[in-house]
Amino acid sequence: MVTSGSGDAISTPAWLAQLNVQLRTNFLTANQPGLLFNTGDPSLPAFPFTGVPQRTLSLNEDFDEFGRLIQTMGTFNQNGINNQGLPTWGRPYLASSTENPKAGEVEVWQIMNLTGDTHPIHFHLVNVQLIQRQAFVGDPCNWSYAGEPIRPDANEIGWKDTVRMNPGEITTEIMQFNLPSLPTTAMRNAVSPRTGGKEYVWHCHILEHEEHDMMRPLVID
Repeated sequence: MVTSGSGDAISTPAWLAQLNVQLRTNFLTANQPGLLFNTGDPSLPAFPFTGVPQRTLSLNEDFDEFGRLIQTMGTFNQNGINNQGLPTWGRPYLASSTENPKAGEVEVWQIMNLTGDTHPIHFHLVNVQLIQRQAFVGDPCNWSYAGEPIRPDANEIGWKDTVRMNPGEITTEIMQFNLPSLPTTAMRNAVSPRTGGKEYVWHCHILEHEEHDMMRPLVID
C-alpha cells in the first residue's frame, strides 16, 4: 500500500532545485571530472560551439555484396563508389583506422548522420560531453547548415558514454583521450596485434548495425 510521507510537503520543483545544487557541487568539488566545454559547471552549459572541430565524421547507409542495406561509419573523405554506383564515405570495421588521437588530447568531433535512422553511438575508453545538434543539407562533399544549433536535452548534460544522433543532423561532442592507469608492464603489452596501437572502438549500440558494419577502431597513439 502506498501512503503519503514527510517528503510530500516539498514540491517537485523544490526537489529538483536541491538536486541541481548537489549536481553542481559534485562537479565543482572534483567529485566528478569537470566538464570540458563549460568550465566544469553543468549548471552553466556553454553554447553554441563556434570553433573548428578536430574531426568531422559521418554515419552512412551502404549496401553489401548481396545488395543488403548496411550501416557504416566514415570520415568526410569520400571512399570511392559503392556497388550501387553511388558515392560512399563509409568504411568497414577492418579498414585502416582513421580515428587516431594522441593520449591525453582533447578533441571535438562533429558527426554527420546521412542515414534515415537515429543511432545511439557508444564510445569505448572515453565519456563524452554533448555540445549541440544542428540540421544540415547535402553530403560531406557539399553541405550547409539548415537551422540553428540545438541545445542538448536536460538529461543529456554531463558525461555520457552513448549519444543519440538523429538523421539529418550534425552532432557535436567533446572528449579527452586519457588512457587507464595500469602497471608499466601491462601498459607496454596492451597493444593491438592488428594495429600496433592501444585500440578501442566506437560504434552504434543497435546490435544489427554494429555487427553489419557500424563500428570503427579508435586507436590511441
